Amino acid sequence: MSKTNLGLVEFAKSKLNVPTIYMLGGFGRHLTQAMINRRVNELQCAHTIRNLSTIQGGLGKACYDCVGLIKGYLWEDKPGIIRYNVPKGSDQNVGDMFRSCKEKGNLSEMPDLPGLLVFTKNLGHIGIYIGKNKNGEREYIEATPARNQWGVTLSNDKLRTWAFWGKYSYIEYLSKNSPIHFKPGDIVYVNGIGRASSLGTGKSTATYRNKKMMIIKHLPQASHAYGCSSMLMAPIGEGGSRFITAYFKESSLSKHRL
Repeated sequence: MSKTNLGLVEFAKSKLNVPTIYMLGGFGRHLTQAMINRRVNELQCAHTIRNLSTIQGGLGKACYDCVGLIKGYLWEDKPGIIRYNVPKGSDQNVGDMFRSCKEKGNLSEMPDLPGLLVFTKNLGHIGIYIGKNKNGEREYIEATPARNQWGVTLSNDKLRTWAFWGKYSYIEYLSKNSPIHFKPGDIVYVNGIGRASSLGTGKSTATYRNKKMMIIKHLPQASHAYGCSSMLMAPIGEGGSRFITAYFKESSLSKHRL
């Protein structure tokens, strides 16, 4: 599955709406006492020891540090299921992520492309650019204990001084207006209601949320042009017609989990 900048932004935004806690080493798993004990007793993490009472107050919350917010998106196989270091080599610190950026530059020259990573001057902290607000001000999402936030929070250029931007090598960058073309054989995530017929008639499905399916048929002139199957190994084309779960509009399909 391709991980995109637009998916990263949606992922980060979703974490603003759930309880989170900042702890070094966190990448989205819910904080347990065993995780804290490891930071304190085995790793002897000074930051965790110094802020132990605050961190323990976050038991049960999704736990992130600044790089862990990006790793959490990369490593999440499906909601709540996070596979460590997949793809292999992506367990990186801030400096590694900066060096891995295939394009980078000074913040003053940053393109208006949501999902870019942003870095402080000393490469000690990282965030995600999510676009401009209605006043034209750039906004970011970061995991930080700063400003007594202790979790995933929204910030801007007044709250945080960023120095650099970068296109991370593990992320596919699409513009907001990039056409996304689907074809038979593609694995997609379905969000919405399907119909029994490509004409949009017949029995409706339940409302799917990030349902992983494969496109079996594409009928360009139809309103519900994509015949999709929840059987990911089904044959494509006419031979796979009997495996089609339902037909969907293009707007219901995504190449990344929303």
